[in-house]
Amino acid sequence: YGTHYSAPGYVLFYLLRVMPEHMLCLQNGKFDVSDRLFFSMKSTYESALSNNADLKELIPEFYDPDCFDFLINSMGLQLGNLQTGERVDDVILPSYAKSAKDFLRKNRAALESDHCSMHLPKWIDLIFGVTSRGSRAKSARNLFHPMSYLGPVDLDALRSDEDKNRAELQATEFGIVPDKLFRKEHPGKGEGWEGTEGLVMPDVLRDSYNYGVSSSDRTPKKE
Repeated sequence: YGTHYSAPGYVLFYLLRVMPEHMLCLQNGKFDVSDRLFFSMKSTYESALSNNADLKELIPEFYDPDCFDFLINSMGLQLGNLQTGERVDDVILPSYAKSAKDFLRKNRAALESDHCSMHLPKWIDLIFGVTSRGSRAKSARNLFHPMSYLGPVDLDALRSDEDKNRAELQATEFGIVPDKLFRKEHPGKGEGWEGTEGLVMPDVLRDSYNYGVSSSDRTPKKE
């Protein structure tokens, strides 16, 4: 994919109604075209299913009933009309939701359901584990722009300031792939790991902070 699943623009897409000033900053002082705004859950869901360029992940607010305000246009923002003439206002929710708060409460219950618990480890593998990089990521159709994988060490290795600035801009605007944390497939809820040796990836950045420092020197001294 040429873009990434988590980027400032995607987060602000959902948080437009509570953080309009950040969206205006990102969009050079104006809101995006009305048909591209967060208008309804149905249209957002259908876009993610049918549009290969739409990789948006849901944000944590979707599972916290106390954060329902991002679904309501309480500021009375003038978000325009769709091509159909329909006004963009509060986010249109599924018919089973009695209110924005009820919708998020039911989302949370779905997240904690047996069905979700069964499949969640696969998501962890895609984002933080064995299918996040390399050949297994390719097989899972989970590869992104090469600059999405650059870490601090890779950034330091770039020769020119121009290349570094380009990489940092790419990361800022389009997001980066999180560090790979697990070397083995993540177990299901209530299951244990079959041996923990070699389970967690080494933290190269963390270790670099201690480069050349002996273990005894890193041990905190008692006052």
